[in-house]
Amino acid sequence: MPDSPRLDPGLSRRRFMSLSGQSLLALGATAVAAQLIPVTLLADEALPELPAGLLRMGRDIYPHDRLNDLHYAKPLAELLAKQPELIADGLGQLQASAAQRHGQSFEALAVESDRVALLRAIETGPFFRAVRSALMFGLYDNPALFPLFGYEGSSVEKGGYLARGYNDLDWL
Repeated sequence: MPDSPRLDPGLSRRRFMSLSGQSLLALGATAVAAQLIPVTLLADEALPELPAGLLRMGRDIYPHDRLNDLHYAKPLAELLAKQPELIADGLGQLQASAAQRHGQSFEALAVESDRVALLRAIETGPFFRAVRSALMFGLYDNPALFPLFGYEGSSVEKGGYLARGYNDLDWL
């Protein structure tokens, strides 16, 4: 039996997800679907104005290199419109923490682990939870992005999953 790969203790979440996604994509239909979907699905639309660091925060919480910034910016802009004080206060505290620990703004931090450490410090607060929730629904409840995540959508209209290959998993 070949040696199984060992995980590097310094492996970042982004690299891990990238490697995991590559191995899953190699399995078949998801790879084909993901390659056919253009990464810039919304390239014709303008990127909404967002405070500095908010988009970087969203990309660090849900790191998907294949997604266009606009897919992150739209739900974040909606959140900003609904809760401007929460976003302004939370982002101000995040920027102050980044300046105190690293001497620069959150979005200017080049090392992902530095940004993740700052986010971990606020992950139980209402600001982080609001951003995470807005992006969770904005990204993963977006039918245009379903193929990129390997989700075929609702099956109720098509007779359910049992009749559509539920037991066809040959890699498990």
